[in-house]
Amino acid sequence: MSLCYDHSRMSHRLLPLLVVLLLAFPGEAKVWRRARGDGTVEFSSAPRTNKGWNAMSGFDRVSPNETPSSTITLPKARPANVVWTRERDDGTVEFTNLQPVGKKWKVLFKYGPGKASTTRGRTDLVPARDTSAARYTRYNDHIRDQQACYGIPQALVRAVIRTESDFDPHVVSRVGAQGLMQLMPATARAMGVTNVWDPRQNIMGGSRYLQVLAKRYCHTPALGNSAGRTASLVCSLDEKIKVLSGYHAGPGAVDKYGGMPPYETTRAYVSTVLQRYEEYRRRESALSEWSESVPHNHR
Repeated sequence: MSLCYDHSRMSHRLLPLLVVLLLAFPGEAKVWRRARGDGTVEFSSAPRTNKGWNAMSGFDRVSPNETPSSTITLPKARPANVVWTRERDDGTVEFTNLQPVGKKWKVLFKYGPGKASTTRGRTDLVPARDTSAARYTRYNDHIRDQQACYGIPQALVRAVIRTESDFDPHVVSRVGAQGLMQLMPATARAMGVTNVWDPRQNIMGGSRYLQVLAKRYCHTPALGNSAGRTASLVCSLDEKIKVLSGYHAGPGAVDKYGGMPPYETTRAYVSTVLQRYEEYRRRESALSEWSESVPHNHR
């Protein structure tokens, strides 16, 4: 049986047209809502009696973890890369991910395609539910095997899994990324994964993809290369950033911007993974030093 083997399909599109939020009298307990014919949805906390306005009671009392019964389900559309905002003279604040027309529009934030178009957590279709401490060591064998196959440091794979799914193999993001390493369906197929829900296949597929990206972006010669020998390459910090950005936003975005793309979601993702990578590296180093200090007859 081969040590290394490596996904599935779920369509993904994204979010909204134009949302207009009217912010006034924050102490009111009701919010009024109306939908225009052009698809614009307006909200106001000031009483409205004009045609089309409907009161939404209890809006302010919904906790962050609850979904109000009157929540608007916005139509799905192809994701844009930028969200704009502006405030009108009457206090109306507008947001749109369509190219705006008019004055005073400013870029609120940028986001990218695929996984970079959303943040993990509350928006997941299937959120992480495994809270057992055992989940952090449950896949140790697979993580060790992937390093033997693809050369990706165990600490990095652990950091990616922790950030992507919190070690829960059943997570599905809002854009359709699946499993421990949150593989998009097309990536899973390309990496040879036939069952994205199999933890081993998912880890092997994600690690193989990291290897593909490392071969693409890592060009720093390793120390100690001898003349006449095949050069061994390692990843510098900038190259690690490119690899992780490619894993999150796609290599096309990395190539387009010559490095980490200016997406808020990708910047947060890369920063989090690198921080966790260093934490896992320190733990592994401490464990290795402790193991080497224990006399052989006590092991």
